[in-house]
Amino acid sequence: MTGWLRAAALADAAGIEMSSHLYPEVSAHLFAVTPTAHFLESVDWAAPILERPLEVSDGQARPSDKPGSGLDWNEEAVARFTVES
Repeated sequence: MTGWLRAAALADAAGIEMSSHLYPEVSAHLFAVTPTAHFLESVDWAAPILERPLEVSDGQARPSDKPGSGLDWNEEAVARFTVES
């Protein structure tokens, strides 16, 4: 997070837009404090195993207002996808 905030400050000073790649649950929170936020890549690959997937409606990401990064695992769902070796 610290690295992102440093990069965001540099991008803001230079007038450069910032975009994300993967982990939209985390990136949505970071974009909220990024002055030059541009494009949030949103893929819902992890949604089936997350306790609270990122909500996207009308083209807007709506991160949870609960504490944390948004990556809370749904242990029951994770267990369904576990492969025993």
